[in-house]
Amino acid sequence: DEALAFLGIESSSNSEIPIDVDGSITSDSSCATAYVDGSYNIATKEFGYGVVMFHNGEELHMSKSFSDAEMASMRNVAGEIFGSMAAMEYAVNHGITNLSIYYDYMGISKWCTGEWKTNKEGTKAYKAYFDSLKDKIIIHFQKVKGHSGDEYNDLADELAKSVIF
Repeated sequence: DEALAFLGIESSSNSEIPIDVDGSITSDSSCATAYVDGSYNIATKEFGYGVVMFHNGEELHMSKSFSDAEMASMRNVAGEIFGSMAAMEYAVNHGITNLSIYYDYMGISKWCTGEWKTNKEGTKAYKAYFDSLKDKIIIHFQKVKGHSGDEYNDLADELAKSVIF
């Protein structure tokens, strides 16, 4: 529990796991689903992420804030990037080989797939991190509409806001 708290992860049991990428419901320990979102506080120039992760029949909540000036210039996008990286890191550290990431900002997938050019240091580092994991994990990206009533996207957004406001 202390280790989870240090990482900003809150664990709670949940039997309602979202549908996996192939349309099936899974509790396979090698598969996980993550909803990621970011937020930015203009007054403090802090950004943060929220992640709702489903793995092994559990719902995990992760959130963390940052005050890096260069990354903060990207506002909430910095939080989106860090949230996606946190989900990927969790997956690698827990032997997950198949991760579905649900996001509401297109760059989360487009920078990784090379469809968007990485012009800033933050996007370059994000793409490099994704590339470093290619042999360890298969990552599926799924776009969801932000602020549209998607329960877990909204929860990820709330988690991101909770650490900076």
